[in-house]
Amino acid sequence: MVTRRGEHPALIHDADVLTYRALERRSADMARALLASGVGKGTRVALLAPDSALWLTTFYAALRIGAVITPISTLTTPPELAHILRTSDAQILIGARRFLRREFAENLVAALPALERGTAGELRLPAAPHLRSVWLDDADGLAWARPVSELLARAASPTAPDDDLLAAVEGTVSPADDAFVVYTSGSTATPKAVVHGQWSVAHQPRALARYFLLTETDRTLCLLPAFWMGGIAAALEVLSTGGTLIYPRSPDITDAVEMIERYRVTYVVVWHVLAKLRAAAIARGIDVDAIRGLGAPPRRADGELIPPGLRANLLGMSESFSMHSAEPINCRMPDGKAGSSGRGVNGIERRVVDPETGVEVAPGEVGELQLRGGALMTGLYKVDRRAVFTPDGFYPTRDLVRIDADGYAYYVGRTRDMIKTSSANVSRLEVEAALNALPEVDLALVAGLPDPELGEIVVAAVVPAQGTSPTAEGLRVALRERLSSFKIPRRVVLIAHDDVPRTETGKVRLVELKELFAAWIAEPRDVGRGAAPVH
Repeated sequence: MVTRRGEHPALIHDADVLTYRALERRSADMARALLASGVGKGTRVALLAPDSALWLTTFYAALRIGAVITPISTLTTPPELAHILRTSDAQILIGARRFLRREFAENLVAALPALERGTAGELRLPAAPHLRSVWLDDADGLAWARPVSELLARAASPTAPDDDLLAAVEGTVSPADDAFVVYTSGSTATPKAVVHGQWSVAHQPRALARYFLLTETDRTLCLLPAFWMGGIAAALEVLSTGGTLIYPRSPDITDAVEMIERYRVTYVVVWHVLAKLRAAAIARGIDVDAIRGLGAPPRRADGELIPPGLRANLLGMSESFSMHSAEPINCRMPDGKAGSSGRGVNGIERRVVDPETGVEVAPGEVGELQLRGGALMTGLYKVDRRAVFTPDGFYPTRDLVRIDADGYAYYVGRTRDMIKTSSANVSRLEVEAALNALPEVDLALVAGLPDPELGEIVVAAVVPAQGTSPTAEGLRVALRERLSSFKIPRRVVLIAHDDVPRTETGKVRLVELKELFAAWIAEPRDVGRGAAPVH
């Protein structure tokens, strides 16, 4: 890409513009700096930064030398951050000191209190035993961290690896090597660590770009954060085509609209704030219909407008490197295929099995979707493959689908406890565990309810602990110290134990909860203290 598009803008972040040649050079400098610091193939690197040149160059640098990089959400709370740094075996952390109102240095100390007694480059932390060094864009006054500028200066030292040695290191990186880890809420109370390999990084983005009709002439504004799989995939898709990737200064709608206007954006990648962004752009006098992803629905090659019901409902997950079932966005679904997610993407194998027996069902019958091959993850970090994949290598997704005889998949629901809200996966059990840890809570039940804008919203029903009088908003505020903002229930209702549906053996009837949640939220419950507040 550098040979063909060297002087073309690759990344624009606020006013910082990097050509493909400059991006390659910066990532090479970071790669050489990492090698000079003892980072090499298989080293675990954590990355805590907003979408920016620092994020992208560090990510690419790790891929170039075969290190395994873990992007960390800028929304993580200290407990979540401590969990990720410990379980990812991070040996080096690179990132920003702060972003907007979030102070990452303070969060790091709250997550790992022993940091305050640590010495930069010589960390010994029982809570994160492999972590040896932290590099921040601003390390002033922090005895336990060093500035990223000092790290990059190592690339210019006389003893640093030269370009020939860097090329030799790159030559040892295999498509079979692990490349990066994404933490995503799973069906247990703690996040899963999804591992993707170098083959997927090299092949999946270009395959996905074709479905979204991305070209080298596009200037794409991405509002999906790069610490999530959707954001990683979107960024790599743009750069795999030779187009221009644009990040606003912040996720604020005003900043996004400014970038759309200043850089004549042709494509917008956005999910949960689409309506607000579109309205703000129209108010600014921008022709939104000239911008794909922001304006009118896509049209077929012959100009025909495709109604929403006749476009593919793209289906994917972190484990499959974004989409596993799709059709190009300008494709009108064939007769009888309305509502379908489409066919398999980039060599992925799909089968549908009976969730109880594991036996494959007939075409058109509903069952659990299992995936194999293509850009499927290499596994879950530190989890035995036998606990992740079937004996013949398929990954049980816990999604209920049906796939017809022509290979078109139709999403039906989830078999367990996942809630998809604002394009992010939330574990019902994780939110329940956080609520149950509060002293005012005797029992918490969490579910996802359909929402036209967010897909689903997280809702909770709480039985107060004896002798307490919690409010819904008070519980939500308390959760801010324990959960990322997108995991906090949008609605909380207080109920009594007698309201909870149970089996004869006392187990909660989970299948009945969604209908009850809708009723509880529509009409606040009386739990002996007057009407329970609902927010």
